[in-house]
Amino acid sequence: MIKKDIRQINQTLDLIKNEDTNTKLTTQTFDKEVCVLCNNINAILDERRKVITECERTNNEFKRAITNISHDMRTPLTSALGYLQMLQDKDIAPEKQAEYIDIIESRLQSLSALMNSLFEYARVIEGKEQIDVQKVNVCNVLRDVLSEFYADLENKGFKVDVNIPDESVNYFCYPAMLRRVLQNLLKNVCTHGREYLRVTLRDNVIEIANKADLSEVDVDKIFERFYTADLSRTGKNTGLGLAIARELTVRMGGEITARVEGELLIVKFKLNGSCEHNLIIIAQS
Repeated sequence: MIKKDIRQINQTLDLIKNEDTNTKLTTQTFDKEVCVLCNNINAILDERRKVITECERTNNEFKRAITNISHDMRTPLTSALGYLQMLQDKDIAPEKQAEYIDIIESRLQSLSALMNSLFEYARVIEGKEQIDVQKVNVCNVLRDVLSEFYADLENKGFKVDVNIPDESVNYFCYPAMLRRVLQNLLKNVCTHGREYLRVTLRDNVIEIANKADLSEVDVDKIFERFYTADLSRTGKNTGLGLAIARELTVRMGGEITARVEGELLIVKFKLNGSCEHNLIIIAQS
């Protein structure tokens, strides 16, 4: 019976090796060693299937990313070349020349922003930067980052409510990374949000919530690499801000998740580590 089982196991392994199948090994005997052998091989096969599935997912994501990047680069470049050709018309009026030059500059700036985001993302995932952990007053960092975006928010007609306590909320973390995460979250607020922004720090929780058009948003995918590049077909952004935020959060040993509540897209950013309080950041993408 054991020899028969071994033959059957070998036949099943040949089938698994040559065909795309989820077949598992079975045994007809009650021999303990044979049962343990089958269980161990099945565990290895399960891990193998997981690796294959992840490779296929990563490969498909990479192909989609290449397509999106090519589109994002080609669109402003083609537009700039078109206006450049029109500038070569000798009969073009001076005011039209100035208009076309402004459009060309705008398109090239969009292309430059995309390239800068790609380079930044590459640096982040390489993780070669050596940054010292410091004691940071999160209240001050949040105020500083808000001040960077306040003019843009005001120009876009946001009603902004801010409530930050006077007492310090200190945390031992990477200040540059923390600042960059907050900047990327608020940049997404400026890009995709509308009408209203509320920023509150209470009981060690920062809540950044605003209205947004959520009809096209898949909350489970917003932190995936290049997912928001699908949404950037409008030319609003490069689609890498939240991916960079997630990578930096992971490097800090934190967690970042998202959910929808009514008209609000809420991102929860939690840092784990040595601190006077636990820090939770909720923000709109």
